[in-house]
Amino acid sequence: MSWNRQAVSQDEHFPVAVIASDRRLTFSTAKDFDRAWELGIFYLKVPEHLDLESARQFGSELLALDSPYRSIQQYGALEGFIALKNNQQTKVALRRQHWDQHYPAEISEFGRQLDRIGIAILREVFSQSGIPEPLWDDASGGYSSGEGTAFLNFVHYDTRNPDFGLHPHTDYGFVTILDATTPGLQVEVNGRFEDVPVLPGHFVINFGEALHFITAHSERAVGAVVHRVLSQQSADPIRQSIVYFANPDLDGRLWQYDAKGDVKGSSSVQDFFAILEKNLTQYR
Repeated sequence: MSWNRQAVSQDEHFPVAVIASDRRLTFSTAKDFDRAWELGIFYLKVPEHLDLESARQFGSELLALDSPYRSIQQYGALEGFIALKNNQQTKVALRRQHWDQHYPAEISEFGRQLDRIGIAILREVFSQSGIPEPLWDDASGGYSSGEGTAFLNFVHYDTRNPDFGLHPHTDYGFVTILDATTPGLQVEVNGRFEDVPVLPGHFVINFGEALHFITAHSERAVGAVVHRVLSQQSADPIRQSIVYFANPDLDGRLWQYDAKGDVKGSSSVQDFFAILEKNLTQYR
């Protein structure tokens, strides 16, 4: 398993995509499509029906120190109200199975709308990969048909902590959908980090290591880009973001298929994530 670092050409912008009326992910040119797959990052126009402003307002309410959402119980190390010790991120992070219990109804519905976007992106990846459609559910741990694991996180950055906003890393899962209204996100470009500008009305989408893994032997593999968030200063606008992670079943298994449908490899999700965590620690 490689620690995959894809480079972004410094003289090119990031591709822009839309979800079409037939729920297919589309780009304006074939070149943009090819580059998005190679780089593992692109912009996506926010669908008109999505109430993004209400979700942002909900996220801003979590800044209050007396917010009841800061008292959400933790479910293991990944869920609940979490203030990370090695960076500035403070967040409420919940898996889909806990949304209705803890989030307001409109926020849970917002998460399910992001589910549909994530599924559309993943199904397009599989379609381009040549992996036979009957295997998509197995390959994605059910995510491509609405199962699997999804996280909906509301994040802000605590400037009292002088550390990085978020250390360099690749995401572990399939697809990440990011909404951020202030600068700070960077991706690695030919050995150095370059800004990802905020594009109003658009999400930033990046592919994760699990998707790179399961498409590695297909006709069209995707890349996973190293990214980070710069340290935020008290004089900066407060950086808030909404982050949706489309992930495999954390207790499941990842399968690598070729275009003939033959199995080329596999890994338990826990083992796969453990190796990525080890690489992340070494990369720091």
